[in-house]
This record gives sequence, C-alpha cells and structure tokens, in this order.
Amino acid sequence: MKMFLPVQCSVRLTTWALAAACAGAAAPALAQQAEPIRHVVRNGDTLYDLANAYLEDPLQWKALAQANGNPHPRQLKLGSTIVVPDALLRKKPGGARVVHVSGTVRYKVRGGAEGALEPGMRLIDGDTVITDSGGFATLEMTDGSIVRVTGDSELRLERLRYSLVKKRSETTVSLDKGRVESRVTAQQPTGSRFRVDTPLMAAGVRGTEFGVTLRNDGAATSDVLQGEVELTARQSGSSARVAAGTGGAVAAGMQAPALAPLLPVPDLSGVRSLQERPIIDLAFAPQSGAVSYRAFIWPAGDPERIVGNVVASQPRVRFAGLDDGDYVVRISAIDAQGIEGRHATWPIKLKARPEPPVTLAPVDGGTVQQQDVTLEWTEGENAIGYRVQLARDEAFADLLLDETLQAQTGRTVTGLASGTYYWRVASVARGKDGSPDMGPYGDPRRFIVRLPAGNNVALEQDGDRLTLAWDGEPGQRYWVQVSGDPNFATIAAEQRTSERQWAVEGLPAGEYFLRIQATDSDGFVREFTRPQRFRINNFIRTGAGPLRSGDGQEVRPQ
Repeated sequence: MKMFLPVQCSVRLTTWALAAACAGAAAPALAQQAEPIRHVVRNGDTLYDLANAYLEDPLQWKALAQANGNPHPRQLKLGSTIVVPDALLRKKPGGARVVHVSGTVRYKVRGGAEGALEPGMRLIDGDTVITDSGGFATLEMTDGSIVRVTGDSELRLERLRYSLVKKRSETTVSLDKGRVESRVTAQQPTGSRFRVDTPLMAAGVRGTEFGVTLRNDGAATSDVLQGEVELTARQSGSSARVAAGTGGAVAAGMQAPALAPLLPVPDLSGVRSLQERPIIDLAFAPQSGAVSYRAFIWPAGDPERIVGNVVASQPRVRFAGLDDGDYVVRISAIDAQGIEGRHATWPIKLKARPEPPVTLAPVDGGTVQQQDVTLEWTEGENAIGYRVQLARDEAFADLLLDETLQAQTGRTVTGLASGTYYWRVASVARGKDGSPDMGPYGDPRRFIVRLPAGNNVALEQDGDRLTLAWDGEPGQRYWVQVSGDPNFATIAAEQRTSERQWAVEGLPAGEYFLRIQATDSDGFVREFTRPQRFRINNFIRTGAGPLRSGDGQEVRPQ
C-alpha cells in the first residue's frame, strides 16, 4: 500500500464522507443542513427495505415512518415519496472512522466537550482531532479516502457529506495547526469535492495523494505525490495547478502560490536495519537543500498503523517505546519553504530484548596487573543465563572466550598476557515458546592487562663482567639504563634489547642504580621501573683475569 505525504497547515479538506455519530462518550455535533433524500416508492418497497438501504439499519424504520406520517411499513403507496431526513442520514455508519491512534490524541466537539480519541470511533461535522507532539491518528472516510493527522496538529472536520442517492461526497477539513496527509479516492465526475483550506491557501482535488502543512509562522505549503492539486491564494484568488512531484507555498502577503520541485528521496543506505537497543537510532546522509526531516515508523505490513512520528533538524531520528519486531521507517526532507519532499522507506528490525546486563568489572578502559581476570556483571531481569565473549579485537573476530553460562554473573579468565582485550555479555531469557531467547550483546568493554616487567632483577658478577636478568613477557622490548645516582642525571651504561638479560662490562667498582622501560608487543610504552640499587665489587686481577681461590671463587682485595 502506498504512503502519502504529511500535511502541516491550517487546512480545510472538502471531499469525503465524514458523517456519523461519535461512538461512546463523544458529544453530538450540530445538525447538518443538507437537502433530504426523496425516494419514489416502487413496487415491493417497504420501510424496512428503505431503512436498510439509506440508513444501513432496518431497525430505523420507525423513525423513518414518523418522519413521513406513519404509513404502514409494508403497505406503501406506489409512486408516493418517502423523505429520508438528513438528521437520520447522519446516523448511518459513515463519516470519519478512526482507524488508528498512537500516542496522546483527543477529540473535541463544537460544544467544547473533549475526550480521548480511540480506534473505532466515528467523527462528524464540527469535531476536532488534536494530537500531542508524539501523537498520530488515521481516519477513513466513507468513500475510502484516508486522512492522517501527524504529531502536534489540530484538524477540524467542517463538512463531511455523502449522498447515497447521487453517490457524491463533499468534505471540508480545517488544519488549524501542524500537518495532515491525505490519500483521496479518485472522485467520479459526479460533483464530488475534496478541498483543503488554510488561512492563506486552499487546496482542492478530485483524487490524489498529497500533504498540507501549516508552519508556525502561518505560511501554508502543499506537496503532491500523485495526481494534481489546485492551490488558491486566499488573498488574491490566484490559483495554480500543482502536478505530482511538485509543491507549493503561500506566505503572508503572497498573491499567488510559489511552486517548486519536491526534494528527492533521502539516501537511507547507511541506516542500520538491525537495531539492538530499546531506542531506535537512525542516522542517514544529509539531504542537499533540506532544513529538517520528518520520519514515520509503522509495523511491517501495516502502513496505516503509525506508531511513531518525529520532525528533526538534523539527519538523525529516534523512536522509543516500541516492542521488538519488524518495522518500516519513512523519511522525507523539508526545504526552506516548508515543502516536504519525496519520501524513502527502509526496513528496520528491532531486537533489543532481553536487554543486556550492566557490566561491573573490569572497569571499562581500566588496567589489570595480573594474568587472571574476573569478568563481572549484574543479574539481568528474567534472565536464565548469559552469553559472554572475550576477544583481542573490538570486532570480536579473534575470540579467546565464547560461552553460555547458566545463571552465574561472573567468569574468571586465566593466563592472559599483557595487551588490550574486549568483552561483552548478553542476557538469555525464556522465549514465548519456552525455548532460550538470547538478546543483543551489551556495548563492548575494554580492559588492559599490564603484567609487571623489570621489577624482579637478578645480578651475577663474573670478574668485571656483570650480567643483569629481569622478568618480562614474550614480544616485549626493553630499554635498560645504569646510573651512578638515583635520579639518572648521568647514564653510566644503557642498552636497548629484545632479550630479558644484558651483560655489562667495564663498570668500575661502586654503587649503581638500575631502571628498565618495557615496550609491550601491542606498542604500549611503559614507564621506567623505580630505580633499584646494586653494587659492583673489586677483584684481584692477573694477566689471565680475576684471581680465584682453590674452590674457584674470585678473590676480592681486603
């Protein structure tokens, strides 16, 4: 089924069949003043048949009889005239039927009484539909025309007529605020009319798909998707025919409508079809010439049941409060005059439940200085288990852990090397069919493992050769420095190496300080370790090297 553009402006629409009593608590509107139907009695006619034909209720035969002098219901005089008063015609199932309501929508009758608008109600002349910013209402006329009242709008139903004899409809609707979209059933050449009036402009059609908007500054616009609309500037009476793909605008002081081509369909190719958070967040490419955007969303396969409608100043729209399921979003750009452009549609799948639990530890972006790390999260609502993943990359292509756990809210991972890790967790609930239903993963969390390096140093002196060895990990590189003072103002010796040991020669006997800086395999450069003090001892030397005792120990001078 095709969609139609939204209509914003104080508008009067004249052409459908909106004439039936409001259901339930709706207060009666003023009586319509139309010519009654005059039926010439034929052979076999009865009041039961006429009540069924004209009033769609054979039980109304008594009211019909009373209006005609109480003739016998089954013995009508052939050739006589039965008058069907308009007051009775108003009670036939017709007028505007409320097909769908979302958000907060109210109705108000001429006398001022108000109530909540509900699906199934029927609206008549003088009734007004009022939507809040997130509200939406779909109305169906007797001739099949559809009118949609978008958010933050007021639509007054002025004249809703349908002649059963002449098969002719006449509809007048005033949009006092916001926007209304209409898909008007093609009118046969029987005098049917459909007209939309605003304070500055009137739009008349005989079958088309179009929208009318009343801007906050009072200017009125119309956009035509199918068919043709005649726009008339009220101040001058000057008119213009607007074909499909074109829009028109009338601002204060304008003598004639200004026409312009509709903006093209927005590019939604970058919109993520799968939405995994309760708030649907749709970002798309900006449209050249657009100053704002209008978006609708409805369940897939049911375009008349709009469940969200918004206007955004940027190419990004959000919808909240929707159940998981398949949807269709429709977005159009609005130009500087307020004319709404052609719309694009895009499928959306919402799978946000069960919602993922809240992660507790490690802290996102935090550093852990041990190789055993415990991943912890909160208990999810109605969760019967959890799916947890740990990876070396944010895309979770290089997985180290991928497990489904029963009820527990933590998992310890052992033997991790220094580096950056990513983890995420999803809740598993019991689905409607009783089988496990896994929800979306939560946002990836990152933590860094930095195992100690260079803190444990072993020294071995063989004569004047000093060998240093320290702790570290495979893949690390080291910058080792030796100084005679703890502030390392001067460097006695230094070395860059990928080994975890260094043999130093030629340092005089005395007290020294050592520090080591490690660079991890992922490129992370650590701080230098705190200075560690050590001593180089003197030994008695010969031409062949250090003097050794009988047991092989070097002999130090006394």
